[in-house]
Amino acid sequence: VKAIAKDYAPTAEIYGKMRRSYFPRKGELSTRAVVTGLAEITGKKPPIDFGEIDSKYAEAVKDLPSRPPILCPGCPHRASFYVIRKVTGGKAVYPTDIGCYALGFAPPLSIGDILICMGSSVSTAQGINKATGVDTVAVIGDSTFFHAAIPGLINAVYNNHKVTLAVLDNLTTAMTGHQPHPGTGTTGMHTTATRVLIEKVAEGCGVKYVRVVNPFNIDEASRVLKEAVQYPGPSVVVFRAPCTLMLMSEKRRKGIKTVPCRVTDRCTNCMACIKLLGCPAITIKDGKVSIDETLCTACGLCASICPYKAIECGGS
Repeated sequence: VKAIAKDYAPTAEIYGKMRRSYFPRKGELSTRAVVTGLAEITGKKPPIDFGEIDSKYAEAVKDLPSRPPILCPGCPHRASFYVIRKVTGGKAVYPTDIGCYALGFAPPLSIGDILICMGSSVSTAQGINKATGVDTVAVIGDSTFFHAAIPGLINAVYNNHKVTLAVLDNLTTAMTGHQPHPGTGTTGMHTTATRVLIEKVAEGCGVKYVRVVNPFNIDEASRVLKEAVQYPGPSVVVFRAPCTLMLMSEKRRKGIKTVPCRVTDRCTNCMACIKLLGCPAITIKDGKVSIDETLCTACGLCASICPYKAIECGGS
């Protein structure tokens, strides 16, 4: 608009996000933001009483329990995020992308500093690293990788950007209903297809450091990610483990019983499992850490990170 105005109306005043912030420069451009900005520009009273709406909303939800969006119990992304934060100490910048893993921005996982659009993680990571020199670990999912990450990855190789791309591969497009993608070996019509491996695509793009890890193997995944972050060029780590919803569904179909994890008397109530993981299956009951047997998938992540080895998982 400003460029067009230079030719057709050079004296016109442009209201926007840059000089005086009538509209927010980040976050969602909501109806409220637009109406409030226009009201300030025109000097007119907003046609909507947002204060009244806020009051009615607060009254309506005051007795409802808080239910923020959260990763499922047993989600492999939780393990991946734990490894990323453990290795980087929370000191890197974490551009994220469109998928279930976008929920990683919330505490205690806190992995996700910027999200622009699908496929943007690997590209924004390059710009941030180039401008600041800070380590950047971009997070993207398997389906989104195939959809929109490859051009950005090629750019990282071509310009030798020191960025790490963490591909969270749960072998499905989980967020939108478990649709297949080129990495699953199945078409949308449930026929067998040639499976395109993410690691092979990354190698084909010219990435020299490419590794595949199981995120639930904390020690091995941490060692590999540390190498990747220290690598003097673009690196790719594929965190591969199936979506827990698909895994549990398959076990039910096969009649395989899941034996949930349990908290033993070795527990000191240090709360590490709660503070570090935020798994909805781990709760506080009667002042002590407890595992909800109806939610636990026996993934074993909590047992892996417990400093007192106070959690036991019986397997399945």
